[in-house]
Amino acid sequence: MANHIYSLSVHHDHFASELWRRRVAESGIVDLEYGCGKFPPAADVRERLALLKPLIEAGSVRFPSLHLPFHWTNERPAQPEEFERHICVERLKFMIELFLPLGMKNLTMHPGSPLDGESRELGIRCVRKTIEDVYPTAAKHKLSLNIELCPRGSLSHVPEEMEALLDGMPDCVGICFDVNHADLRYAEVPEWIARLGKRIRSFHISDSDGIDECHWFPGVGALDWPAIMREINRLDHDCLLIWEIGIGGYDTPGFIEREVDPVWFLRRVKESMAWLKSL
Repeated sequence: MANHIYSLSVHHDHFASELWRRRVAESGIVDLEYGCGKFPPAADVRERLALLKPLIEAGSVRFPSLHLPFHWTNERPAQPEEFERHICVERLKFMIELFLPLGMKNLTMHPGSPLDGESRELGIRCVRKTIEDVYPTAAKHKLSLNIELCPRGSLSHVPEEMEALLDGMPDCVGICFDVNHADLRYAEVPEWIARLGKRIRSFHISDSDGIDECHWFPGVGALDWPAIMREINRLDHDCLLIWEIGIGGYDTPGFIEREVDPVWFLRRVKESMAWLKSL
């Protein structure tokens, strides 16, 4: 039986806060995904890593996953102009090398969306080239490069697109299945898990309203959690289940982001983890 790891996504910005670092270390949630949105300056990353080093060495936290930055400009994975796509590749490779002191084993990567006027077929071909250029860096460090199932409009929204992206890729390329990103097709999530299961290395766990991504706590939205957990628990390999709950930028029911002690939020995450484990 698979032994799934339950973890929490914490954003780069929160690690700058001494209170956040202390509360996370005290929470008992040991396994974390280090989350990036924008590409952070290298100096900021080195500063965060220095702040986290004592917690890592003490065993208070572990980082099984790094969410690579994904706020794309023209330098994006689907860019058909080779010069700009190459810039994207080099930035991603640099981020992987920069974050190695975390000791992560998984990388989460957004494939992005097609450029204006670009067909989805061309976008998928360009993203495949980007994956092929990036995965050797992941493989060199024995990391799994996990392509995220993303909201509609992206190039990895449905199983058919994910299969097209990963067809023929080596084992070091997997899937991060964000269950909250199925949007209008939320009822198909259990079926999609079964279909893509062999390639799934991690999940982003949160709930949605059945229309758009919401990053709510599981159980407050439209997703069928007993059915989802049944399919996850049928997988024959260990996966990383990452709670990616909205903190700022999302209208999470029962939680309004303020610059306050995060102890309540972390307690709620633990309760949510315990509930899904019980299903």
